[in-house]
Amino acid sequence: MNEGKDVKETKEEKITFAPKSGRKERSHEDYFKGGMLLLVAVIIAISAFQLYFIINDVIYTWFKSQYVPIIRAFYNLAVIIIGLWVLKGYILKKEKN
Repeated sequence: MNEGKDVKETKEEKITFAPKSGRKERSHEDYFKGGMLLLVAVIIAISAFQLYFIINDVIYTWFKSQYVPIIRAFYNLAVIIIGLWVLKGYILKKEKN
């Protein structure tokens, strides 16, 4: 029907790209490093709990019994403050990434 007119048909190709996730495939070495990190973290946590209870025993040994509750209160307060400081640093670091 359109014999007299030059009709140009263009064929459009749609090219799609898979989104880049920024992750590389994990190798056996990555899993090993992660496992070692977890193992060291568990050992550190166990040591921290033992240190906490040992320090309580040391407080009882070094100070008179009338001052032990006051010293333990300050010690527990220091542990809470340090724990919150570590958590704050961890949360802020995670938000930056």
